Formats: sequence, C-alpha cells, structure tokens
Amino acid sequence: MIRALSLFTRLAVRIPALTLVAILVATLAFGAAASRLVVDTGLDAFAPPGGSAEVVDRIEERFGSGSTLQILVDTGPGGDVLDQKVLASVEELVATIESDPAVAGVLAEDTTARPAVVSFVAPFATAAAFADETLATMQPFTFDVVRDEVLDAAGDRLSGLFSDDLDIEAGRARAGLVLISLDAAAPRIDREVATRTIVALVDAADIEEARRGVLSFVLIEDGIEDALARDLPVLLSISLLLVVLVLVLLFRSLVDVSVGLIGLVASIVWMIGAAALLGPDVLGIVGPFNQVSIAVPVLLVGLGIDYSVHLTARYREERVRGARAEDAANTAMTTVGVALVLATVASVAGFLANLVSPLQPISDFGVFAAIGIVAAFFVLAGGVVASRTLIDRRRDRLAGRPDVEGLRRKMRDPDADVPPGVGAAGVAKRAAEARTPPAWSRALTRLAVDHSGVTLASTVVVLTVGAFLATGLSTEFDERDFLPDGEPVLQTLDRLDDLFGGNVSERTFVLVDGDLDDPELHSAVARFVAATSTVPGVQLTDGEADVTSWLSLRDGLMEEGEDVRSRLASDLDGWADPEGTVADIRLPGPSELDQLGDDLDSAVDLPDDLREKLEARLPSGRSAAVALGALADPEEFERDLREQLAQDIADERPEGLSDETLVTLVALGEQQLTLAALAEAGAPDDLVDDEDLARLERLERLEAAGANGTNDGRELLAQLQILRDEVPLDLAATVDGSGLLLGVPTDVGQDGARRMAADLEALTGELVATGAEVAVASELLTVVEIIDELAGSQLYAIAISLGAATLLLVVSSLVTSGSIGLGLIGIVPSLVALIMVLGLMQVLGLPFNALTATVASIAVGIGVPYGIHLINRFREVLQRGESPEDAIAETLEQTGPALVGSALTTGLAFAVLLLSSATPIQQFGTVSTLMIIM
Repeated sequence: MIRALSLFTRLAVRIPALTLVAILVATLAFGAAASRLVVDTGLDAFAPPGGSAEVVDRIEERFGSGSTLQILVDTGPGGDVLDQKVLASVEELVATIESDPAVAGVLAEDTTARPAVVSFVAPFATAAAFADETLATMQPFTFDVVRDEVLDAAGDRLSGLFSDDLDIEAGRARAGLVLISLDAAAPRIDREVATRTIVALVDAADIEEARRGVLSFVLIEDGIEDALARDLPVLLSISLLLVVLVLVLLFRSLVDVSVGLIGLVASIVWMIGAAALLGPDVLGIVGPFNQVSIAVPVLLVGLGIDYSVHLTARYREERVRGARAEDAANTAMTTVGVALVLATVASVAGFLANLVSPLQPISDFGVFAAIGIVAAFFVLAGGVVASRTLIDRRRDRLAGRPDVEGLRRKMRDPDADVPPGVGAAGVAKRAAEARTPPAWSRALTRLAVDHSGVTLASTVVVLTVGAFLATGLSTEFDERDFLPDGEPVLQTLDRLDDLFGGNVSERTFVLVDGDLDDPELHSAVARFVAATSTVPGVQLTDGEADVTSWLSLRDGLMEEGEDVRSRLASDLDGWADPEGTVADIRLPGPSELDQLGDDLDSAVDLPDDLREKLEARLPSGRSAAVALGALADPEEFERDLREQLAQDIADERPEGLSDETLVTLVALGEQQLTLAALAEAGAPDDLVDDEDLARLERLERLEAAGANGTNDGRELLAQLQILRDEVPLDLAATVDGSGLLLGVPTDVGQDGARRMAADLEALTGELVATGAEVAVASELLTVVEIIDELAGSQLYAIAISLGAATLLLVVSSLVTSGSIGLGLIGIVPSLVALIMVLGLMQVLGLPFNALTATVASIAVGIGVPYGIHLINRFREVLQRGESPEDAIAETLEQTGPALVGSALTTGLAFAVLLLSSATPIQQFGTVSTLMIIM
C-alpha cells in the first residue's frame, strides 16, 4: 500500500501541473456523461423482486389497466357538488378533456365494462339527454326531479364517486370524483403529456369556486422530482458554503480552501457522470437516480472534505518541521495517506453492504456513494499534493528555504520565533520542546489511561440501554413523505383521505392462470366471487362485493338488456293509458312555475295569437305560459297541463303500433317482452332502435345459456363464449389467453393490505384444486412488502458493514504490526455509536425508512475512518519509541484537531439536509448528524 501511495505521490509531485490537468480533463469527461443521467422517482423501483409489484406489472401488461387519474371537485364545507351549475360545469370540463388532442389519443378503450371516463356527473347528464336536455339548459324544477330520480335509482352504486357525506334523500354531497383511464400501451411520454394537459385544463376550469385537484402516480413522481430539483442545488450550495467557512477557520489559506472546494465539486461531477454511465441509458448496471440517491452529493461534501483536511493538516505539519514541498507531500501521503486508503476502503465496504438490500434504490445508493468516495480520494489527494507542491516549490525557490514562520502563524503557534541561523532541524527541535499538550488533550489522555475501567463500564451501560431502546424501532415507507408541504398533489391526497376515507380506487387483484376451457375453473371462480362478500374490508354494494371480472361484465350486459325491457314496458304502459301515466307525475305549484320557463312554454299548447298578445304585454323574457299559469285557476291549470302531457305521450307512440298489438304487448309483462314475443305480436320495426335491439339479443343469448345466478361450469363456459363473440374488447380487460383477472374492491389501507391478501388467498383453495396458479396483489401490498424488506434487510446490512470493516482493520493491523488488537479496537467506536444512534432514533421517533435504513453505512463510512486515523497515528508514535501515554497524548494533540475539523465539516454538511422539504431527507440528515456526534 505504501509503495502504491509513494508511486501516486511521486507522479503528483514530479508532474503536478499535468496531474491537475488530468483531473480537469476527467472532470469534463464525467460532466459530459452526466447528461445521460436518468432520474426516476417512481414507487416501482423500490419494490422487491418476485413480490406483489411483479404481479401488478403482469396485470398491467396483460390486461391493459393503464394509469388512472382522479379529478377531485370539492365545493368546501357547506357546499354541494350536486348543484346544477356545478354539475354542468364539470360536464363541460369532462367534454373539454375528452376532446383535447393531447388527451384523446391516449385515453383507454371506451368499453361497456370499463369506460375511459367515469364521472359523478355522467348519470345526471344521461338522464338529461333522455329528456332532450342538457344540464346547463335544463330548468331548475326539471333538474330537481331528474336528480332525485337518478339518486333514488342508482344512489348506492354512485356513492363511491361522492364524498362520505353524500345524503341521497337531500340530494347533497360536498365533493365528487372523475376517474380518467389512460391507455397502458401508449408511450409513457404521451401519458405524461396527457396528464399535465388534464391538470392545466382542470386548473383553468370555472366550477363555481370549487377547489379542484388531480391525482395520479405521474403527478406524485413529478412533485417529488420538482421538490428534489429545487432542494438539491440549495442544499448543496449551503453545505459547500459551510465547508468553505470551516476550511477558512482551519487553514486561513486561499489555496487550501480553493483546492478543497474545487475538489469536492469535481468529485460530485465524477460520481454523477459514473452513475450515468452505469445507469439504464448506457450500461444498465444500476438503476436511475431517485429520491434516495439525491442525498449522495451532500454526503460526498461531508465525507470527501476529510481527505483535504487530513492531508493538508499533515502536509503543513511537515512543512512546519522544515521539510521541502516534495518531502512533506510524500510524508503526508505515506502516513495519513495510509489511513485515508484504509478509511476509503472501509467506507466503500460499508456503503457497498447496501448491495444486500433487495430494494434497488438502496443498493444503488451504496454504489453511488462508494463511487463518489473513491472519486473524492483520487481527486482531493491528487489535487492537494499537486497544487501544494506546485505552489510551495516555487515559493521555496524564491525564498531559498521553507516559509516555516509563515506556516507556524497559520497553524496558530504562539512560539513561532525563528532566530537567525536556526535551520529546519533546529526549528523542529524547538517546536517539539515548546509544545505543551492542550488541556482537553491531557483530560482525554487521563480518561483513557487512568480511568479505563470506568470508561469501558460506562460504554457497556450505554450499549445496553441503546440496544434496548433500538428494539422498538419502526419501519415506514410512504412516497408522499417526499412531497413538501403545500405541494398540490399532496393537498389532493389529504383531501381525498378526509372526504373519501382514502383511495377510492383501491383494488386487490387476484390473478388466476389456468385452463380457460375447464368448466370447473369457472365454477370455482363464481364461488370465489360470491365468497368475497364475507371478507372483512371488502367494499359491498347492496350487500354484495362488486368484483370486477368477466362475470361482472356479463351481469352488466344483462342489466343493460333488462333496462331496455323496463323502458319498453314503461313506454307501452304510457301509450296504452296516457292519462293514467300522467296522473302520478308531480307538477309544480304556482310558486315553482318560474323555474319551468321554456319547458312550460313547450308543454302548454297555447294558440299563437294568444301567445303573441300575452308576450306583447309581458316584460322581456317573461314566459307567456308561466304568466297564464299564475293567473289561472290552479286546479284547472293542472288539469289542462296533465291533458297536454298525456297528449304528448300519445303523440310519441309509433305509427305502426296498432291498438291490438299494444294490448297484446302490455298484457305480456316486462319479463315476457322477448324478441320472439314482439315479432309474434306484430310489433313495428321502429318500436326498438338498433342499439337497444342488440342489447336485447345479447340478453336473450345469455339467458338461454343459463345466466341467472347459476354456478354450473358448463353454462358459465357457454356464457363466456357469448362474451367472446359479442364484446371481445370489453372481455380483454379481465380475460386473456392464459387466465383471468378478478378485481376485488377493498377499503383496508396499508395496515390491512397483508391481512386482506391472506383472507383472499384462503378462499382460493377451489381455484388451486383445478390446477390454476393464483396470485394476490395490490399497490398497497407492494408498499407493505417494501417495508418488510427494509426492516428485514437492515440487520443483514449492519452485520455486513461492520463485518467488512472489522476484517479490513484486523488484516491491516496484522500486516502492519503483527497483531489484531488495534484492528478490533478500531471498530468498537463505530459499533457503540451505531447502537447509541439506533436508541436515539427510537427516543426521537425517527423510523427506518428508505434513507435512514442506510444508518449502518454511515456508521462505517464515518466512524471507522475516525478510528483508523487515530490508530494509524498512535502506531506511528509508538514506533518512534514513545510510551503509550505519550503516544495517546500526541495522537490526540496532532490528529485530534484534524478529526474535529473533519467532524465539524461533515456534521455541518449533513445538518444542511434538515433544511430539505422532504421528511425522509430531513430524517436522514438528523440520523447522520447524530452519528457524527456520537
């Protein structure tokens, strides 16, 4: 090692200018490579292999689930999203979104089972369309009637799109949701553009002062990336500024401060460039930069400056002793340099221990940190030696000897008198004689030598208490923690939690791969779907779980056909008895006539001459029918109005529908209105339009195949074949060539995700018995698995980090001194500090998360180098024949200040992370600073 360091030093000393140029060229090259850096803050990168995330990915690839955006419309406390103006404004917004070129091209396939846009407004807009109206033009009285009818008929099914305060009877709700599905097959960049376009359109919409928010994974990732992009330059700048201030206080030299600062920046550039070259766009060895990697540059500022501090301090110490620039550089590199190499290897080993983590962002964090530390060693070691040699060699030539007096002043030595004629050896001798250990050095020496038993006993007590406290540490992972307060997407998330009780689109998926031609498989699927209603945490609609499957598609198609029969039966009854039909219709009272306006004008058939005379006498815009109704006898006016409405119903009767046919069809009843019955009765062709005719045909095919709640496998297989013939695009959302997908609506959150998966797996026995492979997965289960891996891998990572560092120190001690004692002693401070910090994390409420999980790496990366520097200097003094007490005193006096300066710069650099807007980065800064103090 010393030979390698000597060769490295010889090159830097002999060709210092060329060395600096080489560092510059390499920095420029790595800077150019940095443009290829990939940044990704998605949740998928954290998912452990072989878990729920892989199943979810397979589901997205096979069934095209794509990505869903949630648009939240919140009218605030006391507001009503079911207000007519709000509904009309949201209807207009949805239409604008669907027609925008950037969005239309990436919308998911609009199918019966899964529309691309699901809106709380849609049922009301559809009802208005049946009345040849729009929500915007409908009169208030008519709207109230339509709203109440829609809520009475489908309120329970719509409840998921409204806030928890939905009152169906009063027709009120504070907030509503619009869900927009994007095509999973569309390029990611197109989906990102569509998402941002939707955000812009939602922000620009005028919705009666209602607050709007958009939520999607793309927006969460954008929010995290934007926050990190804002934070990193600020944090890095502050940490560099603090390092500069400390270096100024330590060295009071523009050259030494500049070398340290420039070297740090170059080291960060090397690290980023190397990360880009190893990343997805080039070699693909590591993953992209992410929310964990963002801490590495600041970490390098804290760790990298140690090289400059220790080398510069030892170099200047040798210069004070009268050494030439070349000799001072060589001594610094072959003494402190050995410790720095050992510290570098120990730090690299500590951070590379994160490779055992199954979570790629954490393992990549270790790789990036290791690369940066190695880069910092070469850049700063080479930079310090080359720059100091280049400058001091010239000074020596001009002055004829080293500027011992000037260096002593900078070292703040009050005894810096250099009488004329005293050479370098005399200066060194007088410096040694004049040196008196400072009080703190004497105190620490006495503590180590005279009170070693008390010190060690106290250490054992601290270890015991720290270990006990550390057993209560929790593990957390929530991507929203990386979002700063005030971020729009975070505000939307919080409002969703408050108003809807969490993620309204929560689904737990059951992927069943098996023989789709096996009747027993489909029979088992039907029984599984029915059984999910008994599982706690499954959301129920009318007492049953609305599981998304090919069975729910079948039921939806049958419901469409039954709705056609119901409307037809209602129309037939109305045509057979118009007066009886209108007898039950609620009509407005005199005080409500103004709400009808044009609707009343069209309903009341006034003679033209009377209408003209009335309008001539009325104020502009005043309805003649309303005015007449207000003046007329209420009973007579209502009777006339009902007669007019009955006549309107009679006029809608198809011309080809004879009285005899009408009587025959009315007598059949709703369920008997089959296509064969219509044909046999002689119903005209225009009685049912083409679209409704197709729905009836599909219904009758399914009914013929036994689609009435049967679990018979052969009948189910026949029904599935009908869906393949009739609605292949709809079916593709739940059935492919290899298996089928079941989506169970759940409401358990992160805490209940594992239990939900276990409960559903317990119901899959019959499915597995058919030979099918079954997998249960969800986004929340993925988060739980990430937390489990974080918790489970950290003990392993801690053991690997400390074990690698111990092995390094023991081998080094054995090679250099023939014993292993000092090597074992060198790891003890890191172990003590680590356990103390783990205990303090519990006391302060700091959890293990994606960043604090690297605490073992910090312990080894920071603590072990401190021990190495002390042991290296202690051994060096012992080899000169000094007593252990004197060796301890000199080590503390000479290496101590450098360690204090190093700890100060490192601590300040990490403390800067407390200014981050992301909670995990703040926690990482706290843990790292605590580690340095310990």
